[in-house]
Amino acid sequence: MPIWFSVLLIIIFQILGGVFSCTEMTLITLRDSQIEQMGRKSGRISKIIHNPNRFLSAVQIGTTFTGFLSASFGVSLILPVVVPLLVRAGMNPSLASNLMNVLLTLAISYLAIVISEMVPKRIAMQKTVEIANWAVPFVNVFAIICYPLIWLISSFTNLLVRIVGLDPHKTESKVSQEELKVLVSSNTQLSKQEKSVLEDVFDAADTVVSEVMRPRADVVFLEAQITAKEAEKKIKKQPYTRYPVIGEDFDDVLGYISLRDLMDHEEDDAPIKSFVHPISSVPGTSRILPTLGEMREKGADLAVVIDEYGGTDGIVSLMDMVEEVINGASEVKSSSLSPFARNGGKVEGGMTIEDFADLTGIKLEDGPYETVAGYFLSKTGSLAKPGDVYHSQEGYDMVVTEVEGRRIQTIEIRRTKAEKEEKGKE
Repeated sequence: MPIWFSVLLIIIFQILGGVFSCTEMTLITLRDSQIEQMGRKSGRISKIIHNPNRFLSAVQIGTTFTGFLSASFGVSLILPVVVPLLVRAGMNPSLASNLMNVLLTLAISYLAIVISEMVPKRIAMQKTVEIANWAVPFVNVFAIICYPLIWLISSFTNLLVRIVGLDPHKTESKVSQEELKVLVSSNTQLSKQEKSVLEDVFDAADTVVSEVMRPRADVVFLEAQITAKEAEKKIKKQPYTRYPVIGEDFDDVLGYISLRDLMDHEEDDAPIKSFVHPISSVPGTSRILPTLGEMREKGADLAVVIDEYGGTDGIVSLMDMVEEVINGASEVKSSSLSPFARNGGKVEGGMTIEDFADLTGIKLEDGPYETVAGYFLSKTGSLAKPGDVYHSQEGYDMVVTEVEGRRIQTIEIRRTKAEKEEKGKE
């Protein structure tokens, strides 16, 4: 047999091995979403891929078989042709045979790494779906032909996997949040706006209920024993859609009533507790996405937020959490009462110190508070009234501009002269 034909056979077997190797990489890198899309176009391909044990066994048999044939033909066909040439050139027959064995093995191994492994896998990583569409049916035919051998290999493999304490049919296909973030940021088909919305959802996943709730001090509670008329008088100055109804104290929340309920029962003398709706309770440490899902399943519009001691910390509505998910990163900008100019601006007292740092660039020290108002009160040590000032050593002043009851509504941040000069130099 001519030596060129032997080399051609080796290359053909290497290419066949590359097909199997390429298909294996395709199976590993295919995402569930891609498999679902393929399933819509061809249910047969999706069904094949969803049986990884059979599929991988066929691929491994094909890779091993083509590698074995490549090495066998290389040594058995080329060696008898080359060794006599070396012997005629004066080399010892035994040395010539051993030397060519080593050289041929190295050469075929090199070709196997490049042609059967590296190149096919690189292609598979870049053209995953395209390769799956034509390679999977080919491997499926091969799997049917080799079914007895595949059954034997799969059975023995499953036995060994069970021995080490694992389930041979279980696969880990969950995608972590960090992986999803990378997929979104690296996706070139998504617009900036679409990426921004998805990133806001990821940010919301780390947000807890206590960050979006309405604090107890801002909630209008209605006592259970009052009538609808009495309730209407109480809420005239503070009209909301829903009101929590309490029994003995603020920690005894019986349910809630809506504005429509009050209108429907305005002529009744019965206490409002007779038509309250049940209300859910959620811990303030709960994350908003799971809580949002639970409230939607229950059909609940409002929930009481419970603190670590079991008391009422505030209330949160379905809309509060939806707005947090939708607005996300833009929440800080929209929550300030005026754009934060170079010389300062107004912020809400209830703004968190983290959001305040994002908006102003001023990082407030940590302490037993979560809001700007809490920080101000901790520094002044007394109840605030409009005009109260806290002079910071960091180059800014905090001035209370609006107070409702005992609660600070707005605070104005003023850059001091030294801070302005420093900013001007920069």
